[in-house]
Amino acid sequence: MPEPSASLPAGWTRYEGPLLTVWRARFERVYGEGSAAGFSDGILLRDHRRPIAQWVNFALRSAVLVAPETPAGWPVQRFAIYYAPPREGFETIRTERHEWLPRGPRGSATDTDAFDAAVHAAEQFLQVEAAFGALGTGSTPG
Repeated sequence: MPEPSASLPAGWTRYEGPLLTVWRARFERVYGEGSAAGFSDGILLRDHRRPIAQWVNFALRSAVLVAPETPAGWPVQRFAIYYAPPREGFETIRTERHEWLPRGPRGSATDTDAFDAAVHAAEQFLQVEAAFGALGTGSTPG
């Protein structure tokens, strides 16, 4: 597991518990009741695929998730970054692909490499999101 970042924006904290229920609720509000069952091998219904990483900002009612995006049987596996914006919505954050080939040649990217890169990208997203959020409040980022 990667080292937690000491530079998370104010109000954001890493959440190490089970998959937050916000993910299923937000997804189904956007895409319809029952739609979470078919999303990413059912990850939003059952906390069954690891590793995952979550960050939460309780004051904003917002969260960020790094989790497997592809079904377990696919030849290319990928982690994605999901964002629950303040109060409502569900978005996939598009960054570079954080993927690996389970049967890849020796020396190729592993699931640990892909996960660590996705966690780093998620923390960068939090920094940028916090900076842009501060623009609308009249304050300047610290």
